[in-house]
Amino acid sequence: MSTQEPQAGDGLDCAAALDQLHDYLKQELTPAVAAEVRAHLERCAPCFTRLRFVERFQETLRTPAAGTRCPDPLRQRIAEALRLELGGP
Repeated sequence: MSTQEPQAGDGLDCAAALDQLHDYLKQELTPAVAAEVRAHLERCAPCFTRLRFVERFQETLRTPAAGTRCPDPLRQRIAEALRLELGGP
């Protein structure tokens, strides 16, 4: 991943901003730190791209797989592996 060099007046560099990214998305930062992260994300395209990726990934995890079912052959293989692991017949 490429990073942007800190510029005069920057509060955070890329590493520091990305270290705070998950807490920023969960709104668990102080207002001052959140403002620094937001300011960095607004001016740094690579970090902004990372933010969007993480947001989309988290949304995908929250979206239920409605109507999706594990294929029967795979279900059978898993059940058989569990039986063998547990020492069953």
